[in-house]
Amino acid sequence: MAAKRHSAAPVSSPAPLAPPAATAFARIADAARRHFSALGFSRITMDDLAGELGMSKKTLYAHFPGKEALISHMMESRIAHIRTNMRAIVDDESVPVVERAHRMMAFIVRQMSEVSPAFLRDLERHHPALYARMESVRAELLPQVWGKLLTDGVAAGLVRPELDPAFVSEMILTAVQGLLRPAVLDRLQLPPHEVIDRVLTILFAGILTPAGRKAYENGPSR
Repeated sequence: MAAKRHSAAPVSSPAPLAPPAATAFARIADAARRHFSALGFSRITMDDLAGELGMSKKTLYAHFPGKEALISHMMESRIAHIRTNMRAIVDDESVPVVERAHRMMAFIVRQMSEVSPAFLRDLERHHPALYARMESVRAELLPQVWGKLLTDGVAAGLVRPELDPAFVSEMILTAVQGLLRPAVLDRLQLPPHEVIDRVLTILFAGILTPAGRKAYENGPSR
C-alpha cells in the first residue's frame, strides 16, 4: 500500500526570534571560562572579552558587573557540573565497578586538562576564599566517590580487601590537594591533568587484586 502523501502550500519561515538575554550571558560565561582557565584571569580584562565577543562593554557589564562576578560564576558552574557528573558516574551500579573507575578517571582528567597552573596561581593569590571553596568541594567529593568505588571494588574482588576504603580515599584527597598547589606544580613542571593521571595510575597499581589489575588493564584507555 502506497504511503499517503500530503501536499500543502509552502509555508514561509517565521522571522527569527531575537536571541534571549541568556544567550549573551552564556556566551560571556563560556568565553571567560576558556580564557581564564587557560591563561589565568589576571591577564584577561573585560575589554579583552568584549572585543572577542564583538559586544560593547555596556552589554558585558549588564550581565556581569565585573571580573569578580565572572570568576565566581565560573567557579560555581564548574563545581555544579563536577558534582553532578561525579555522582552520576559513581552511582550507576548498572556499570561494572572497573568501568566506573575508568569513567571517573577520564572525567577528572578531562576537567583538569582545562585548568592551567596560571589559573590556580591567580585563584590562590587573588581569591583565597574561592581557592578555599575549591578545596572544600574536593574534600567533600573525593572521599565520597572514591570511597564508593573502592567499597564496590572490594565487594567485587577487584580491590585488596585489607585496605580500608576510607583511608585510601583520604590518601587520594591529601595527595591531590598537595600536588595541585601552584608552587608544587611549578616545581614539578607538570600540568594539573598530568598530575592527576599519575596519582591515579600509581594508586591503582597498588590497591588492585590480580583480577582487578587484569580488568583495569583491559578497560578502555583514557
